[in-house]
Amino acid sequence: MDKALISLAEETAEKLKAAGVRLVIAESCTAGLASQAMGATSGSADFFSCGVVSYTEDAKQRVLGVKAESLAQYTAVSQQVVSEMAEGIKALAQEAVGLAISGYAGPDDAEDGTPAGTIWFAWSLPNGGVVSEHMLFKDEPEQVIVQAASHALRRLGELLV
Repeated sequence: MDKALISLAEETAEKLKAAGVRLVIAESCTAGLASQAMGATSGSADFFSCGVVSYTEDAKQRVLGVKAESLAQYTAVSQQVVSEMAEGIKALAQEAVGLAISGYAGPDDAEDGTPAGTIWFAWSLPNGGVVSEHMLFKDEPEQVIVQAASHALRRLGELLV
């Protein structure tokens, strides 16, 4: 696993522990990489509860509670859907912090024209707020996935301060 990603997971773990909260993660395009990094961190049960990989729209609806209307109107790679994913995983696991990642790693653009490397992120925070943003990573799909998982954990650490 990428050493920089492990380092970010360790830093994020310290911030989660300091806040006294546990993280849950819903991932699509990153296929569990952010969860794997958190789980590989020493003492992970103290700050990481669970992760769900939901590639299909059906899984996003059934497991995470994403609305069919949101998927139809906005697509799976959107602010609306990723925010619902973050809230859904948080509610499912009954933890204080939810993180969601959804995007197109590439190599080709999505059928709807969304450029390869477009990734949406959402963080559902202990205070009830949801922060979302998107990034466009220009790289090979494998590197886009690592960059997306890294960004998600780095930004979570910033939001927990």
